[in-house]
Amino acid sequence: MRITHRQLEAFVQFMETGTVTAAADRLFVSQPAMSKMLAGLEIDLALTLFTREKKRLIPTDEAQLLYKEVRRLFGSLADVERFAQDLREFRTGELRIITATSIGHTLISEATTEFAQEFQDVHIKIDTSSNVGPDVLRQNVDLGFSVTQFHHPALRTEALFHASAVCVLPKGHRLCALDKITPRDLEGEEFVSFTRDSRMRHITDAVFEQRRVARKMRLEVFTSAEANALVSRGLGVAIVEPLGVSRGIWSGLEIRPFEPQLEFTFSLLRPQDRGDVALANRFLDILKARIRDMAGGSQAESGTLSVRLPRKKD
Repeated sequence: MRITHRQLEAFVQFMETGTVTAAADRLFVSQPAMSKMLAGLEIDLALTLFTREKKRLIPTDEAQLLYKEVRRLFGSLADVERFAQDLREFRTGELRIITATSIGHTLISEATTEFAQEFQDVHIKIDTSSNVGPDVLRQNVDLGFSVTQFHHPALRTEALFHASAVCVLPKGHRLCALDKITPRDLEGEEFVSFTRDSRMRHITDAVFEQRRVARKMRLEVFTSAEANALVSRGLGVAIVEPLGVSRGIWSGLEIRPFEPQLEFTFSLLRPQDRGDVALANRFLDILKARIRDMAGGSQAESGTLSVRLPRKKD
């Protein structure tokens, strides 16, 4: 028979009180029940834990050594219980995020600041990636945030918001005189484009091809961050997602709305088999509140940042 937690608890109480009667009182059991548990422990362990002298139990040296080990184990169990309580009350834990650079440097950083102030003992790990979807599949993360479309049966995907693309121009460029930019305005311009296999490259190229507008296209980048860096150095113009430039991260740029409207979709990716993690859910509450504020804020009203929240079915 395997020993039980109750037997060990009875043993500890006896070793600390010195009598069967006092130990029974502490555990709210009868004296015969306490004697039975102690005798059963001896049998199950195949050890002589007590000598009997005038109906009194005297602990052996083996009992003294066993008591020290059981107290150590009980202390570890108490640590586990305290840790579990800390997890329930968000006093400890870890949140792991992988994100595209554009949203990582803006909304995710802002939400993380608020989250870290609220949960000061929680460890937070944030990685940036240009391939968020595959990285969420490969790595042990709670949340992924992407600006490219990625669907996989092992992931739960949720659209967080849609943001209208903007045209970025070097300061002093001739087109800075315009309030908005159309494809025709970019005829013959040095154009910083996304890579050929990207969804936004196909959408953007289709707009220009439909209007038969030719651009000079010798520069290709993977993300809006690289496009902004090149444009800010005078190497052309680009159509990019608006988060980074709307917050003034890039100096040397002018921003103009682009028509017709092109939208970037920012999505949340979560592992399908992971379930809901309490800390991750709280982070999402903070992030979504900031997204709602952004959608109705002054930047959106000024036209610098046009954000549309997804419909319920998204």
